[in-house]
Amino acid sequence: MTESKIFADDFNCTFKEPDDFLCFLKERKENSRWMVAPSKSLQFESVEKDSQFGNLYMQLYEHNGKAEILADTMENTSIMLKVHGEDYPVRSCALKTILERARISGHALNKVSTAVFTQILNYCLDVASGDSLIKIADEKVSAVHGGDPKDYAILEMLPLFQKVKDYLDTEYPGCRFLTASFDHSLALAIWSLDGQSDQLLDTYRRELTAKGLNSRMAIKPGVRFMTSDVGVSGANLYPILLVGSTNKIIPLGYPIKTEHRSGVDLDYFEEQLDLLYARFKEAIDRQVKLLQIELQYPYTTMLGVLKRIGAPKKISYEASDLFLAQGGDKPCTAYEVYLAMSDVVFMAQCEGANTGRIAQLEEIVARALNINWHEYDRPGDFKW
Repeated sequence: MTESKIFADDFNCTFKEPDDFLCFLKERKENSRWMVAPSKSLQFESVEKDSQFGNLYMQLYEHNGKAEILADTMENTSIMLKVHGEDYPVRSCALKTILERARISGHALNKVSTAVFTQILNYCLDVASGDSLIKIADEKVSAVHGGDPKDYAILEMLPLFQKVKDYLDTEYPGCRFLTASFDHSLALAIWSLDGQSDQLLDTYRRELTAKGLNSRMAIKPGVRFMTSDVGVSGANLYPILLVGSTNKIIPLGYPIKTEHRSGVDLDYFEEQLDLLYARFKEAIDRQVKLLQIELQYPYTTMLGVLKRIGAPKKISYEASDLFLAQGGDKPCTAYEVYLAMSDVVFMAQCEGANTGRIAQLEEIVARALNINWHEYDRPGDFKW
């Protein structure tokens, strides 16, 4: 990680110490700001490399010693936003909220030139009503939310993560901070709840022992918290299981979600934290139920469920083939298949998927908790 490259659209970093992570978030807060402007006053311009506008802007940025910032923008969105008489490069993660604010969508937008795309945005925003809430972070526009009172509620990352850390330290003594990551789309952190392992997993472990599965793996309860300022995620707390020495994540579903909606504040978020214990018990109960579901054809069941929940085809086959090689051709429980399905997430991590993609895959895998497994327990070759 180099501090000079934090402006880059693809910047990302990880942390092993909570204080380092919180200090980093403090720096990000100090280098960002929110502003409100009438939506119809926003103007977007194309700044493609070697274009007339691009060359003009590059001269200005070179004069100010910020040429790298504009060069990175040209490699990504090639868009500038003019607001309140100032020009700001637009970061890739801002496009989602910009399109939502302009109330447009469609695959055709990906096929037009940047110049045409910015014209479409300007036409749509010219007839838009209300205000826009704009986040400027590390020299670029990261989001353009609705700015009216009924729209987006700002929940800053730093106090959110600080509250989660303080709550876990107080209510779950013995918890351990494992890791945290940040990119311009979202930030997340993971804790292991070592001190409550016996209390939270007592029934679960007894069921595993009864099935003869307990000796195969060391399992701990954990929590993943993630949030975003750019419309990718609410302030969401996920109960998880951590398996083995590598702390492989098994998604449990049942997240505690706090959306950035009007009227939501830190006090409300703090109240939501008190739901964690009950939500964890619900999630564990669902895992126990998976242990009671016997499957005769686990390999085809796994592929069928992965297709049903919307997992990517290629990595689904890779995870299923690994399961088959490890004995997945023999009857087993839905629980064992669910654990194997979590390799979809692990494999994506190994291939370098970003934080947002990993979180998305965890949510996809968790959808299997609501599937009728017997519907997919069929013999024969599976066709995607």
